[in-house]
Amino acid sequence: MDRSDQLLERAGAAAGFVAVALLVALFTVFPSLPAPNKPLAEIVNKAEANREGLLVGAYAGALMTGALLVFGAALAARLRRADRSGAWWLLALLGIGGTSIGIVGNALEIMFVRAVGHGASGNALWIGYGADHWLGVLTAVPLALFLFAAGMGGRATGAVSRWLSWLAIGLSCFFVLGAGSVTGAEVDGGILGMPLLLGYLGLIVWIPVTSLSMLRHRRPATVEPAAALG
Repeated sequence: MDRSDQLLERAGAAAGFVAVALLVALFTVFPSLPAPNKPLAEIVNKAEANREGLLVGAYAGALMTGALLVFGAALAARLRRADRSGAWWLLALLGIGGTSIGIVGNALEIMFVRAVGHGASGNALWIGYGADHWLGVLTAVPLALFLFAAGMGGRATGAVSRWLSWLAIGLSCFFVLGAGSVTGAEVDGGILGMPLLLGYLGLIVWIPVTSLSMLRHRRPATVEPAAALG
């Protein structure tokens, strides 16, 4: 592995740690707006009372997405170097790229908080409200594609350890099921909300462990086409 490859992997690993730290903070530290099934007055009051925290949280969410993109791109590059004849790296890159839609949800939250701060009221505030919640759910689909490709590519090339590869494949199934929670009548996703929660909890473990492996291990030997197919 040349020096530029090592630098890319270190940057990707560091971004992975940052992404997980921000994701945990978004779940536990930063305030959030009430679910779309709450009365508008309650939502507006929460936006007014937690204006700064909500805006900082939206900014942190955008940073988290950016860090996740760097991590995913670095891992896709690792897969590419390990097996130039395969295409799992490309699927992984497409999947992680799709998660960038999460920034749209952050922008919509900022727009809502700003609108409340400027005195907007009434039904006009419902336009776009809650979209960040559902975008966060549907982001599970590109995440599932990324994890599935990373897992399958890791198994084929050894770029990701076998147990991390299987964990990635398993988590992709949880995310696919969890994305289906948008079809339910409840904002928490009902019964399908649980796989989504488990998927994110697993992701919080998988990313830093994978980042550590990117820091500690050298790139595996390039896989020949016949070996990759086997």
